Amino acid sequence: MPANVSPEYKKAEERFREAATPEEKLVCLEEMLSTIPKHKGTEKMQADIKSRISKLRKTLTSSKGPKRADWLHVEKQGAGQVALFGAPNAGKSALVRTLTGLPTEVAAYPFTTTRPAAGMLAFGGIQIQLVDTPPIAPDSPAWVFHILRTADLLVWVIDLADDDLLQRVEDVAGLLAEAHITTEPSERVRHRGTLRVGNKCDDPQSADRLAILQEMLGAVEVIPVSAETGAGLDRLGQAVFDGLGIVRVYTKKPGKPPDLKDPVVLPRGSTVLDAAFHLHKDLAAGLQYARLWNDSGCDGQRVERGHIVQDRDVVEFHA
Repeated sequence: MPANVSPEYKKAEERFREAATPEEKLVCLEEMLSTIPKHKGTEKMQADIKSRISKLRKTLTSSKGPKRADWLHVEKQGAGQVALFGAPNAGKSALVRTLTGLPTEVAAYPFTTTRPAAGMLAFGGIQIQLVDTPPIAPDSPAWVFHILRTADLLVWVIDLADDDLLQRVEDVAGLLAEAHITTEPSERVRHRGTLRVGNKCDDPQSADRLAILQEMLGAVEVIPVSAETGAGLDRLGQAVFDGLGIVRVYTKKPGKPPDLKDPVVLPRGSTVLDAAFHLHKDLAAGLQYARLWNDSGCDGQRVERGHIVQDRDVVEFHA
């Protein structure tokens, strides 16, 4: 095992060894894959984990004999997968419907959502996948926590119309801790980041409840929004983009205008070579240098393969 695997990977691997059911093993393997450092030294480990995940999924979907409990999984799409979670009746489904147009079921009573539903948020020329999950409760199925473990970013939706919101926050935090899910950001594991969103800020008493909640959470920011009026949703979209830790890079051919409709989406800190490899491995293999345009003053400046790209850079590759 490489010496630089993350503590999160080691914990997931330990839970995998202790797992008793295929469902539990799948959860652990998915978490191992999402937390393992992505470099040449771990390629064989990644391939082995992916192979075991594939075999387990086939086992769970085609197993004969007594019917297994449903094991639900959402395939990742778009520039990143963002899972929304929270206490019952916090308004997750209404937020997903407003942000993506997905026809989610919304009602005034709790536990309306019983299965995950995914829609696409259009932001800045890219599509970001938002996943609506059932509420976090003592009897939540294991696959709910599996979705939270493997998403690229989490959004904790808190009900600003609820007088008992502090107790709800404590209840959800306790259930997450029992499932070994941390909501604190990590420099090494990007998807551990969690945004706190205060929904229903249109409620007359929401400002008072938000102040109480903010006092409880301290320096952790809570973004007030309303799925009903649309207040704060632009700010939330920007926070989701920032939280994913990604950049958009546009490409152009020599003598041609840049393609501003279909950017290359890369993790923050990526290089010109990474952008080329994303397009095609042969382009990356033959890359000599690139020319760069951006709003920071670069106007066709030559940059080398290892140059770190920034959001909205325009790159022209030269072999």
